[in-house]
Amino acid sequence: MFFKDVTGHIKIKQQLIKAVHENRVSHAQLFLGPEGCGNLVMALAYAQFINCENRTEDDSCGKCPNCIKSQKFIHPDIHYTFPFVKIEKEKKELSADYMPEWREFLKKTPYANYNHWISSIAAENKQGNITAKECSDILRRLNMKNFEATYKVLILWLPEFLEKEGNRLLKIIEEPPDNTVFLLVANDQERVLNTIMSRLQIVKFNRLTDGEIIGSLMDKFHIPEAQAKKIAALSDGDFNEAAQLVEMQEDGEGILIREWMEVCYRQNVKGLYAWNDKFVKQGRENQKNFFQYCLHFFREILLVEAGAASISKLTDAELKTAAGLGKLLGVDKITRILELFDKSIYFVERNVNPKILITYVSITLLKQFQPNYNYREPFFEKWSI
Repeated sequence: MFFKDVTGHIKIKQQLIKAVHENRVSHAQLFLGPEGCGNLVMALAYAQFINCENRTEDDSCGKCPNCIKSQKFIHPDIHYTFPFVKIEKEKKELSADYMPEWREFLKKTPYANYNHWISSIAAENKQGNITAKECSDILRRLNMKNFEATYKVLILWLPEFLEKEGNRLLKIIEEPPDNTVFLLVANDQERVLNTIMSRLQIVKFNRLTDGEIIGSLMDKFHIPEAQAKKIAALSDGDFNEAAQLVEMQEDGEGILIREWMEVCYRQNVKGLYAWNDKFVKQGRENQKNFFQYCLHFFREILLVEAGAASISKLTDAELKTAAGLGKLLGVDKITRILELFDKSIYFVERNVNPKILITYVSITLLKQFQPNYNYREPFFEKWSI
């Protein structure tokens, strides 16, 4: 991974590069930032850079043996630890047992989050963890001599899953073997053990700006600027979400929501259940993306209703639909519908049965179009996880 592959975070790149050139590599750092910001990608690029044999002023060469192995995620001196599901029957009890899946994950979706990783190893209904046995294996690996490179690097993704077992690593983090570098990559500081936090140099990552996402999408996916702007507005600074939206059919979300609103408005129950079946077939991540698009779309309706259509990020076709829905529903109902979509995302993330969820949401929406419906009744009042 190269620094040029990392979207945004110019100042952090410059600081890391300067530290290496001045031989001031910190032995224990925490790359802390929200999901999709690219802190894992930065850690991968940094690990490659510090062991590159022919560094340029601002990046690794990509041609030396260390770089070639780093790019394939097979370098013997770059170690990885991450949450995984222990499967004794398949003898998968350590991160090392999941390395083929991990390499494929990094090649395809290095901006992805924990849920994507767990889904990729077919363990959606199980809780990942970094076990005591994994911590012992970390100690074993890092106490070995370097094989080829100057630095031995441990990239520990999501230390939030260490729990109390992480205390086994305190001594080696505080007094590491020579030329050993710890790069911990986290999203939630509150869940990282305080005993570990106190021994790390924190590098804070902000959410990516719309401008950074737009430029990167146009460069990596070769899409028009207008489409990149629309996707950036939906992604909320999460490049993984933006990349997934690119892969979805162009304007597919807009067509889908117009079909949904039409059957709800016409009180077409048969059509509504047919639409629900189409939604269920999309898969969990696409379902989540759709609800996020719905949030964006209905927030824009509020802008239109407030007389600010000129600053809306909707297309002409979407604006026409938004204006119609705004007149039919009114601000109060739209505000309540936003709450409905927000809670729907919560349940999708927790793997609720999609058919039950979308049936409930669709019927609730259908009721919003009934003039005498009491739209102030609470949503999901009997649901809990």
